[in-house]
Amino acid sequence: MSKVEIPDKLLVKLGSEMKMDVHWIDVKLKDGSVFPKMVVRGGRYITGNSLDNDGQGNVPFQSSQILSIRRQALFSWWPFW
Repeated sequence: MSKVEIPDKLLVKLGSEMKMDVHWIDVKLKDGSVFPKMVVRGGRYITGNSLDNDGQGNVPFQSSQILSIRRQALFSWWPFW
């Protein structure tokens, strides 16, 4: 399992705490790639993908690569960040 810390400047985009201390977010990297349905635990750490067992798995990027985050999009086609 890997644990990637969300940069401080982006934490405000998480919004209010979710029940059971779990958020689902979309992550956009500086190279333009997007990782949907990532799991955030502890209000700060990306621990895996929503398809991983308990949301804990390998995260294929580092904190320094994150450009932006948003709460899980209601519609996956929603293009705005």
